[in-house]
Amino acid sequence: MHPDYRPRLTVDITEEQSRKLNKYLDYGMRKRVFGVIIDDLFRLFDEYGVGVILGLFTERSITLRDICSLKVD
Repeated sequence: MHPDYRPRLTVDITEEQSRKLNKYLDYGMRKRVFGVIIDDLFRLFDEYGVGVILGLFTERSITLRDICSLKVD
């Protein structure tokens, strides 16, 4: 892998989501916020299992607020 390679995450979002991202977060802050969310999500996967967390989250049985309140040591 080239030493300057930096992985990227690209996802489609709605126009409304784009407007709100631009309103609330500049690019540098987006990088930091989504980095934290991804790291925390991986910790939850390790603790509770990928299927459990993804199932609950994508079915909207739990919210990001609920996920944030889960204790992972």
